[in-house]
Amino acid sequence: MQSIKLGIVDDSVFCRTLTKFQLLNINSVHFDFVIEAESILDFQDKASSAEIPEVILLDIMMPDIDGISGIPMIRALYPNVHILMLSDVDNPAIVRKSLLAGANAFVKKGTKAVDMMNIIIDVINGSSYVSPELTKSLFFGIQQPPQSRRKLSKRELNIVHRLLEGFSLDNIAKTFEITVDKLWQLINVILKKLNIVSSVQVPSV
Repeated sequence: MQSIKLGIVDDSVFCRTLTKFQLLNINSVHFDFVIEAESILDFQDKASSAEIPEVILLDIMMPDIDGISGIPMIRALYPNVHILMLSDVDNPAIVRKSLLAGANAFVKKGTKAVDMMNIIIDVINGSSYVSPELTKSLFFGIQQPPQSRRKLSKRELNIVHRLLEGFSLDNIAKTFEITVDKLWQLINVILKKLNIVSSVQVPSV
């Protein structure tokens, strides 16, 4: 049986407990929570005496230091750790900011345990993951009248179709021979062209 060491940082005791309960009740993979913290500062205090986690489940909305700002602080302690953002936020700009800060994945809280397990395994194997909210917004854009779809280039339409088909960001970026950062820039252009988001400004967290 595969064994995976996890860390979790979330200021909500309920969310931490629920996430642990879900993953610890999976039989096909053994998840070992080696560090649990209620804040970035708490995580830093506990890191020196804890085993090194392979994946850290990180909340965004936390007091003092938010999750996105905490990513480089975590990377300073564990350069090779995989960071999976857990959040109720579904703003594409927040997703992009998280990934550019160094997160490997962005997952909505409440994701089914089996899906979470598969995402964690994929991230360990080198993939990036973003919750379906972004692809849903792109899907709604594709349903707009033909004149709206004509705003997109052939390349942009191909990107949308691949997102809707469930391809990872890494896979899509490699297909078009670009970086994930460049892919996010293109996705933001698509969202703007379809008037799906009025602004890509990242709200304060």
